[in-house]
Amino acid sequence: MIKNETATTMSESHSSLSISNDKKPTMEEIDALPKHPLFPFRQPVALNATNYSTIIEHPMDISTLHSKLLHGEYENPLQFCDDAWLMFDNAWRYNSKSMKIYKMCQRLAKLFVESINPVLQSLGYCCADQYVYFPKVFVCCGIRQCCEIRCGANYYYYKNPEPSRLNLSNDQYRFCFVCFNSIQSESIFVGDDPTQTLVEIPKNLFLSAINDVLEPEIMVDCIVCKRRWHQVCALHCDQIWPDGFICNTCVREYNLPRKENCHKAENLPATDLSSQLESRVNKFLLDKNCHEGRVTIRVLHSGDKMCHVNPKSKRYFSNQVANDGFPYRAKTIFAFQEIDGVEVAFFGMHVQEYDEHCPAPNTRHVYHEILIGYLDYVKQRGYMYAHMWACPTMENFDYIFYRHPPEQRLPKLKRLQNWCKKMLDRAMEEHVAIDYKGDFWSTTIEATIKELDQQDEDSDHPIESEVSNKRKCANAEEKNNLKRMKTQEELAKSQMPPCTDLKSKIFSTMEKTKEAFFVICLHNPIATSPPAVNDTDVPIECDLMDTRDAFLSFSCDRNLEFSSLRRAKFSTMAFLSEIHASKTENPTYNCNNCRQQCGVHYHCTRCEDFDLCEKCFNIEPKHEHKMECSVPCIVDVNQDDKCNSLNSI
Repeated sequence: MIKNETATTMSESHSSLSISNDKKPTMEEIDALPKHPLFPFRQPVALNATNYSTIIEHPMDISTLHSKLLHGEYENPLQFCDDAWLMFDNAWRYNSKSMKIYKMCQRLAKLFVESINPVLQSLGYCCADQYVYFPKVFVCCGIRQCCEIRCGANYYYYKNPEPSRLNLSNDQYRFCFVCFNSIQSESIFVGDDPTQTLVEIPKNLFLSAINDVLEPEIMVDCIVCKRRWHQVCALHCDQIWPDGFICNTCVREYNLPRKENCHKAENLPATDLSSQLESRVNKFLLDKNCHEGRVTIRVLHSGDKMCHVNPKSKRYFSNQVANDGFPYRAKTIFAFQEIDGVEVAFFGMHVQEYDEHCPAPNTRHVYHEILIGYLDYVKQRGYMYAHMWACPTMENFDYIFYRHPPEQRLPKLKRLQNWCKKMLDRAMEEHVAIDYKGDFWSTTIEATIKELDQQDEDSDHPIESEVSNKRKCANAEEKNNLKRMKTQEELAKSQMPPCTDLKSKIFSTMEKTKEAFFVICLHNPIATSPPAVNDTDVPIECDLMDTRDAFLSFSCDRNLEFSSLRRAKFSTMAFLSEIHASKTENPTYNCNNCRQQCGVHYHCTRCEDFDLCEKCFNIEPKHEHKMECSVPCIVDVNQDDKCNSLNSI
């Protein structure tokens, strides 16, 4: 029954592409249009462009589009749109951005989308836009830390012909131009886990490339009428609706039930912190007469970690730092707002909480970006201080959300500092904070120590050189005075505390940059008995939100951009679905060798997150560490049918 109705729908939907003879536009009518500068695309490119055929493989122009349309060569509207975009892409590829024809093509493409989109939407499609993703930021496999291969950069890559090899399971291994050329040997050792045996790859097997590939958005087909939509426009996630995508036209015409999406932020467990922040924000919106789009706030991750002291700082402050480091609780807090019936993540922050169990001097400190509601919460829980860094992000740098809108303006340092000061002044008015002042980061302390050590090493050589030159003097009294001065300097240096020069240098640097760093006092430090820290929220484990790098890597791998509202809607839905899936009773595992999902799997007892399916586990040579077999428990999937499927027929 559905197949017959589907055929009818397709015939009716595409009937507008078959134009009757009395309505067919002629080329004379097209030529009679105003001689607009956008009309160089009416006819094929002139034959005198000798190199055009070598650059452009499939030419296209308006007259060819017109002819194919009149002869009914297009089976659906999207094929017509594909030819139109082929014409635009050819013009952009053949001409440089500075040429007039390139700019004409941009105007024509914009006019085409504005004109054809209403027609396509009336036929049950999403749009005629040709959406592409910008090139991804690749991680360099070189020895330099935090080395990346950004958009437009040159790099070298090795295409792995055997992804099933031990410790070499990725399809490609990439090195930036600098790291690749810094390796003097004829081979490079690569591998997934640097602690395991690396694989030697000759450098001549690496190919050069430029990170400039534009990846088109994924398209999904309606399982009923076969209409094709952008996955982002359809807001379809296979993990939420495994039965497939059904377009709005089929849902409406066939009265198909459309079940609710249960993978929402509001369905995640709430904590005392999230409830307090959510109540505060929504009360503020109501006071401003904003009754639409309630804000949902959730703590997506909360876990105990250890902050280890850098070796140089430990050497200078041996009596003031803990040997094992400073324990703290890391939390990831996200805020969501419903826009057009879809949740959108619009704010996120990572915080670190040091309670009274942490050794001095980090007791009761909170780091990173902090809002008044969070300050009020931690104050009620007994924390004494909060530290905040007011430094704007760099251009083309993603801190939490992957890909910001290109038109988004970055705040200047002074403006961001003034915004933070106004926020802290308001916190003082509400008696949340008592006072705030400047502070500095431990990374600068480490850099200052390194600089002082280098100065000490360099100072030894000039003194020796000076002494050797002075020894050539005939005056014995001058030589004795020089030795006496050197002895006095060494004695004074030995009696000086080791961190005196360091402190003076740090304080000097803090004076210059203290406007960007704030220490917020939440309680009176003179109080003899500060309140005990009482965090009633239980830890929440979520590997995806454990660190900002984990979330950024996940978003980059799956093209979950926040560069526009439409993409922010889909990206929010996708990562919320991933969080919900990680909290189910039956987690899924992927084999680290073959990358296939496996039920029965073998987990390494020593490596972090290393699993093998039964087939790869039996391949020789076997993994070097002990592996334990794990069989997933059987869960009744019918007990919550509401969340298992959105579309049913």
